[in-house]
Amino acid sequence: MLIPASINTTDCFYCQEIQKEEKEYPIRKGKYSFEGLVNRCIWHSRFKCSECGKFFHFSFLFWCPSSNKVICGKCNKPTLHPVAFWNRTYAYAFDCKECGETHFDLLYSEFMSKHPWQGNKKNLFNEKNPLIPIVDERFAWEPIWKPSNERFGKKITVEESLKVENKILSYYEDYRLVTLHTGIVDENQVDLIDTKEKWEKTSQNWMQNLMPDEDKGDTSREFIIDPALWKQIGDVKGLKILDAGCGNGYLSRLLAKKGAKVTGIDISKHFIGFCKKKEKANPLGCEFLTGSLTDMSSIDSGIFDIVVSNIVMVDVQDYKSAFKEINRVLKPNGRFIWSNLHPVFGGLSQIFYRLPFDTSRNEERLCLMIDRYFDTGAILMSWGNIKPIWQFHRTLQDYTQALNKAGFLIREIIEPKPSIKDIQENPRSLAFDADRIPFFIIFDCLKYSEK
Repeated sequence: MLIPASINTTDCFYCQEIQKEEKEYPIRKGKYSFEGLVNRCIWHSRFKCSECGKFFHFSFLFWCPSSNKVICGKCNKPTLHPVAFWNRTYAYAFDCKECGETHFDLLYSEFMSKHPWQGNKKNLFNEKNPLIPIVDERFAWEPIWKPSNERFGKKITVEESLKVENKILSYYEDYRLVTLHTGIVDENQVDLIDTKEKWEKTSQNWMQNLMPDEDKGDTSREFIIDPALWKQIGDVKGLKILDAGCGNGYLSRLLAKKGAKVTGIDISKHFIGFCKKKEKANPLGCEFLTGSLTDMSSIDSGIFDIVVSNIVMVDVQDYKSAFKEINRVLKPNGRFIWSNLHPVFGGLSQIFYRLPFDTSRNEERLCLMIDRYFDTGAILMSWGNIKPIWQFHRTLQDYTQALNKAGFLIREIIEPKPSIKDIQENPRSLAFDADRIPFFIIFDCLKYSEK
């Protein structure tokens, strides 16, 4: 999973990566490994710094031709030089303390034909050879490769150099955990009508997954989110509550059974049709409305004591307008209690590293890998029997700032986890899983002003 399937682990990892971009580049045999996962040739191993005497990764060293020294980035701090070459988007640039000129790391130097082993071959056999590799090997520089002429990479901006591939999304697709129909796009490019249409197409399948014959959610809701949500909500007897994004209405019905006067609203007419059918078969006094959370004009202002929303905002394109509308329909000092995928640990910016990958034992998930957290936006995805729907990734800062601007104070943040009893009874889905990482988050908010 961490190593591309195309990589031969006996040959040099870097040579193979370079040859994908530079067809004439030779693949050298691996002679050194730092972590035991991939091998590297001597060119791409570690070398001794002429200043401090310590060994460093080859790309954190530069060669000064004037002094014939190889110096590390600890002894001579580099800056980022944005440049596209091979499969890289930057090089380390060193303002040399020895000669006053700017030199580049050994990887970019090799690309430009300025690597010390690409010069006069006679110097490699005497004391003029400045590179002392961590592995003692005769003729360590063989085979020597260099471009026909000195060259430079393509100039790019710093912003462009920092936009690297989202490997986490690639892993999701490679291991068929989800199907991604787009990359991450600006959420403002997603149309509300398109969002609604896609939810209508998959709403029937979604209801099947949420056990329509029982008033409980899926495993995550039943054992992780809902117990914490109920604890936070407290006694609801006699309160007017809005279930914002009610879906199949199970939470609305449970609230009504606890004595609340409940209104449920959802963008999907199929969801609302199902909710009304359930209400007719077993009247609990719930009212269900079809509508978007971004425009609840059919609901009067200041009428609800509490608004609850359970794993909904991840599917709402204009969440800022939704927050403002929720503020509007709440009474003064009303509460907005909502759960969502955890922005850090619960979205598509994370994936468990498993070994072996198909293991059914969760303790063999070695760690959680997180990347590109700040790449916010929308992505069209599907999984299982769920047809393509838009989901939206935002940062914690995005949500907290939007809540404040909408007139809310955050009273408490809860990161729910399953109980020991539930883990014991549901080991495959819960053990060594949500008791290790908070995949969900609950915000308990208070309306403090009108917006």
